Amino acid sequence: MTRTHYKFVAVVIMFILALPALAQNPVAGQISAVKGKVSLIRGHNVPVRLHQRDEVQAGDSILTDARSSAIMRLPDGSTIRIFPNSHVELRSGHGRWKEFLHVLLGNVRVQIEKLSGRPNPKVITTPTAIIAVRGTIFAVAVAQNGDTQVGVEKGLVAVASQLHPEQEVLVKSGQEVWLRNGQELSQPQRMQRSMPGLKGSGSSGIGMRGLGSGGTNRPVGRGRR
Repeated sequence: MTRTHYKFVAVVIMFILALPALAQNPVAGQISAVKGKVSLIRGHNVPVRLHQRDEVQAGDSILTDARSSAIMRLPDGSTIRIFPNSHVELRSGHGRWKEFLHVLLGNVRVQIEKLSGRPNPKVITTPTAIIAVRGTIFAVAVAQNGDTQVGVEKGLVAVASQLHPEQEVLVKSGQEVWLRNGQELSQPQRMQRSMPGLKGSGSSGIGMRGLGSGGTNRPVGRGRR
């Protein structure tokens, strides 16, 4: 084998060894603030503790306990505040509904920044709901059974059910909507009670209360059934 062939084989081997790194999911965001023990699960690995300035990837799961919370900043400047007793999964933004975040349990406050003054379309999902935004401030609360509450502080949010994504409602500032497991999507109504992270909640800064009193895993501000 000539020296040229050796060099070619060496280049091929180096490329093959680099494939796992090239195949890694792109960075989905960075943790800008952490309070308490916040856990990250990546693939089938054991949970590890998240710290400020850690980068997170599409496919990662983030979990908080009763005394922990975190803030994640996306590359476009948008922020996600994850409250206590919550579980979220980061998505790639492709998939069926092109969602970037899936909220399995607990409370999050989301602020989507516009891009140079233009809409910034993004989708968040829960076990029962699809939430489409273009630049707004809103909160999502998910109970253990999948019941979902969406409240809007600023802007406009489109909400639909996973079962009937074509039947959506528009939720305006100061309104909330409910999607309870096994029931049809409610009509938007005036927010009955402030949600964590939205103005008027009586809390400020990271580590605000995330769930109802006593730490129960159900959304706060529950409307009438």
